[in-house]
Amino acid sequence: MIIRKSYISYIFQGFKQNRLGTTLKYPVRYIGTLMGYKLDKSLSGPIQGTLCLTYNCNLRCEMCYLPLRHLDFEKNTNKKALTLKDYQKVIDDFAAIGTSGLALSGGEPMLHPDLYEIIKYARKRELVVQMTTNGWFINEETVLKLFEAGLNTISISLDGASAQTHNKIRRNEKSFEKATNAISLIHKLRKIEKNSIKLNISSTLGKNNYREAIQLVELSKNLGADYIGFMPVHAIAPDFDTHDYANLDSTDISELISTVDQLISLKKKDHFIETSFEYLSMFKDFYQNKKLPIPCMAGFTTLIVDCYGEVFPCFSFYEMKKSWGNIEKHNGLKSFWNSGELNIERVKIKTCRECFWNCQVETNLLYKPFI
Repeated sequence: MIIRKSYISYIFQGFKQNRLGTTLKYPVRYIGTLMGYKLDKSLSGPIQGTLCLTYNCNLRCEMCYLPLRHLDFEKNTNKKALTLKDYQKVIDDFAAIGTSGLALSGGEPMLHPDLYEIIKYARKRELVVQMTTNGWFINEETVLKLFEAGLNTISISLDGASAQTHNKIRRNEKSFEKATNAISLIHKLRKIEKNSIKLNISSTLGKNNYREAIQLVELSKNLGADYIGFMPVHAIAPDFDTHDYANLDSTDISELISTVDQLISLKKKDHFIETSFEYLSMFKDFYQNKKLPIPCMAGFTTLIVDCYGEVFPCFSFYEMKKSWGNIEKHNGLKSFWNSGELNIERVKIKTCRECFWNCQVETNLLYKPFI
């Protein structure tokens, strides 16, 4: 329910800020996206746009190769990183094609020097802005800057209820302390500053941490978060030589399914778990190596632009380096979004059932009754 609740929040934000005209556009955009999907062409922009501001990160998490990819890309002199002006143009285009929300991701987005200006500009264009971070660079100064910039939601990555588990996954002995301190600090400062920012915990669920999932829910609540969202660990990046963390034996599968059932039961009692019932249930298919049971609308409901201007329909394609093209070569994002070339790619991806990535599956579920 992360994306669906976010979509509702877009509408709520519009009413709250007395932007009735803008608010009423959201249902129209929903219908436009659905009709575009059925007609195999773009009639409305994606619900969720994403800017991946950098591949760089200060951590070397076991399930992520992006920081090493950053080093590879840095050696490639042909790659030209987007400037602040470029990002502002991309944001203008996201707004122009009818995008409701903008996610900032990476790598670690707080490493980008223009982060606060990018947030401010996106808010100026009336986009609801969310950022995912490992929490390492969160301190009183940076939190207040995020408040001032107008960030709507911040998601802190937390993969274990104990320092031992989280630090093993994140491959840094201080990462648990940094993440939990960040959550507590944001919770504290938003009360003092009377800031309405939403505080979310994002957690990947896999072989190395599923035994702590229930405790992680309680820890997140005690730290002051508003909710926690889960997604299964994916092993799809082509750069990895091994995926030991994702290799599940029969015991792992059985216990993971049991854990999912516990999370579903817990969600029925307490909606602190934001992940939808439908998506949680699909985790069982994922862990048993089954295909996604619903159609995919990537490229209609979601679109990603990375720090070099490469365009991807979803995070799976982003991880696999399967770009649909570069905005510089297509006269900007708006022009590319409305091109016949992109319509061809959208049709191809309709049959994809390979990933269970949270942002994509939850947006698919938003349209499930009609596709």
